[in-house]
Amino acid sequence: LVNAYSYSLEQQILQRGSSLVCRDEDLCTQVDQLLRDGDARETHCLGLDPLLEMEESLKASAADSGRAEARGGLQGLAKAFEVVEQAAINLYLGPWRKEYQFVKMYSGTFTHFIKPVLSESQVERLFGLLGYQLSSRHQQLRLQPSRVGRASPDDLLRLACAFFLARRECRLLLAALGKRAGESQWELGVVRERKKGNSLQVTLDNAKRKLDVSEPLFEGEEEVDLYT
Repeated sequence: LVNAYSYSLEQQILQRGSSLVCRDEDLCTQVDQLLRDGDARETHCLGLDPLLEMEESLKASAADSGRAEARGGLQGLAKAFEVVEQAAINLYLGPWRKEYQFVKMYSGTFTHFIKPVLSESQVERLFGLLGYQLSSRHQQLRLQPSRVGRASPDDLLRLACAFFLARRECRLLLAALGKRAGESQWELGVVRERKKGNSLQVTLDNAKRKLDVSEPLFEGEEEVDLYT
């Protein structure tokens, strides 16, 4: 998958001069098929556990209001993963560029797409994978020097692919949920079923059965610019 992602990115740059996140329809179809029919845990094996991050975010949504959309839900998570994917691509293609040395947590992109769905600890964790750390500057993440702990080019490519897979997972679950998308119990329920290794159909069947018998699915809770 990483090789296919790399090839897609290369072709995108050569043919369209674009270094934005992957929009390759063929690759999306291939990934969606893998995620739909198989154990998602085997596909999400590139250094990121998106199902864990999704569960943490959706639990917070449930605790807040019971409506996932209040904090973005799966829809918001898909966009947040896309933002971090873009950050990984930026560093992969231009690690020397000064504008990528700091991520401004007060930027419009960060405020609208990251903060509503990711906690501060999640932000530190996910951007930390790319080599960023909290800076002494107010509300900024600073890229570590390469000798200290910056991700290698291979790591960045792998992580960009991992965040691509994460947003495809979100989109797949949203499409499967249909009119239930945006409901915290359903979104959290399907994510937890996916964490067990269930296929998409088994995931939906199990979530529906639990909701039909009123079994709680959670306890105690009802173009990207990061640099300017």
